[in-house]
Amino acid sequence: MSKEIPQVLKGFRDYLPQEQIARRQIISKISEVFEHFGFAPIDTPTLESYSLLAGQIGEDEKLIYKFKDLGDREVALRYDLTLPLARVVASYPDLPKPFKRYQIANAWRAENTQKGRFREFMQCDVDVIGSDSLLADAEVVATINEAFKSLQIGEVVVKFNNRQIVDEVLENIDKVKFLRIIDKLDKVGKEKISAMLSAEGFNVKLDNFSGDMKTKGEKFISEFESYLKDFGVMNFQFDPFLARGLDYYTGTIFEFVLKAKPEFGSVAGGGRYDNLIEKISGKPMSAVGGSIGLDRLFAALTEAGQIPPQVASDVIVFNLDQSLVSKYLKIVTDLRNAGFNTEFYYETAKIEKQFKYAESKNIKLAVIFGTDEAKNDKVNIKDLAVKQQSTVEITNLPPEIKKMLGSK
Repeated sequence: MSKEIPQVLKGFRDYLPQEQIARRQIISKISEVFEHFGFAPIDTPTLESYSLLAGQIGEDEKLIYKFKDLGDREVALRYDLTLPLARVVASYPDLPKPFKRYQIANAWRAENTQKGRFREFMQCDVDVIGSDSLLADAEVVATINEAFKSLQIGEVVVKFNNRQIVDEVLENIDKVKFLRIIDKLDKVGKEKISAMLSAEGFNVKLDNFSGDMKTKGEKFISEFESYLKDFGVMNFQFDPFLARGLDYYTGTIFEFVLKAKPEFGSVAGGGRYDNLIEKISGKPMSAVGGSIGLDRLFAALTEAGQIPPQVASDVIVFNLDQSLVSKYLKIVTDLRNAGFNTEFYYETAKIEKQFKYAESKNIKLAVIFGTDEAKNDKVNIKDLAVKQQSTVEITNLPPEIKKMLGSK
């Protein structure tokens, strides 16, 4: 009698080898770029005291996974990586400033799931703490832009705005409520947003607001765009309606969208949050940062067919004769020592079964060594993609494998 298998919780998912190999490659490339720009890695706990998060996120605080632990303390799963960073900076005041850090880790939010959006997700964050220079804002954007270039995912567009300019233009109204409404502009369109603003009592015309933003922001826009160009960022646009959801932003804000997949929304975003660390430590500290949403990015790339089949092993050594297992293991060990990811088929089985297994895993080359080959100290190598086979001296196996793989 079969047993009912518990299902994965809504908003969570498993990543099987094909996906996880691709994800790890993406993470590796992003990390390399972050370090290339001078950001150093840190890590923080999965659980934080709920008091760290309380009152910092605005209306989305309801999305925090919080509970009492066995010591009856209120704790919460990480909502993002920025609040833990603020705690780190407050806890270690002697960190050299500006402090440039990156962190790649999971966070959790109990939100409605949708395309590319999950309740457990991975963020790839870069932040600069202790500098109020607009150059820091521009470099964070440039770092993320370069990470996307390294992934070769096609064109991205950077949209940017500035919360200070919004404050100047919307001097005497409820800015938070206004921003939360216009933040839905891309989803519902201008006509509906205008109706929503009117229903809430806002006497603000969107076209007038846009014009005022460009006029008030002329100096900022010119300076920021100049820095972006100098950093090598070319696809950008000032978006007066860009709001970003979190309440702690104080200056520059930005989002990245995939030009070929705009329906996935922002695949990276961030901004300046100069007041957040002071709320935690009591000491003023400027800060700016950005984050790549790995899961949304991965979902968009998968749908666009930009995640090719992944391979865990370069080579498989077939097991055709029980009496040759010792020699098989030597071949396997020699290939691994030569730097090749090599797998061995444990059971002695028909060659057709072993071919089927190798092809199911997208393994590139099969090493075939039977009794006839053993007598002559030779080995067959089969390219499983093009179905071509060559025979070489067993001592020449590693260099031949290297030549056939064209790498390593």
